[in-house]
Amino acid sequence: MRRIFLGFCLGWIFLADSSFAGEKIEVVQAEGNVSVSETPASRAKKVASNSTLPSRNVLATGPNGRAVVRVGNVAYLVLEKNSKIEIDNSNERAGFFRQVTGMIYYAVHTLNGKERTLEVRTKSATMGIRGTRFLVADTPGRNEVGMRKGALSVASPDAEFEIHKIAQQDEFDAFKREAQSAVAAEKRQFEEYKADTLREFVEYKREFSLGAERMAAFDGKRVDERPLGGATRAEMEALESYAGEWLQEVRD
Repeated sequence: MRRIFLGFCLGWIFLADSSFAGEKIEVVQAEGNVSVSETPASRAKKVASNSTLPSRNVLATGPNGRAVVRVGNVAYLVLEKNSKIEIDNSNERAGFFRQVTGMIYYAVHTLNGKERTLEVRTKSATMGIRGTRFLVADTPGRNEVGMRKGALSVASPDAEFEIHKIAQQDEFDAFKREAQSAVAAEKRQFEEYKADTLREFVEYKREFSLGAERMAAFDGKRVDERPLGGATRAEMEALESYAGEWLQEVRD
């Protein structure tokens, strides 16, 4: 089965390349209560569609708020209700993001040729990306990523992750469609596939990868990997629909 590498962990997100400094940050679409402040401690003010944000800011959506943010030619962010993110695109920390809470969809342009890979750093991992779309959910009782497409890899800065891989029949259904094997061969392949999955059910790794249309849920160093679930997929599709006009511009 074709695999696309990706990974995730919540916390501080840093697109490490000073060439992104000075990229304009714009709220290109907003509804409901959307506010911005210069620092977490400063007073917030309401923002609307077509607003340009300071290079350093904290953007938040209320219970009825949503927003689509364009970060220059680098990425689009789609904030669901009750979400907050710190953004720093100044010269000192170009492309710095910290998702404080809520649900945010990231759509990052693919880098070409000799362009440097974007590096995403979190409090518990380092990731490199070259164009991807994924959803980060960081809410009470929920800490996960859902991958739509693209390439991400993640490494732990200290202890190994405990990765629990959960396989489902729908994974093999996709495998069968690609292989177009005969019924008997498919049955044999599925038995082999299940055996391999059982052997790999729990892995301990400093670095792991995940395929497109997959998701990972985090609980400390424990990672539960499984096919992209129906509820998470529906949330992604809702945000994609809301930001559809803008996401068409993403080069991936």
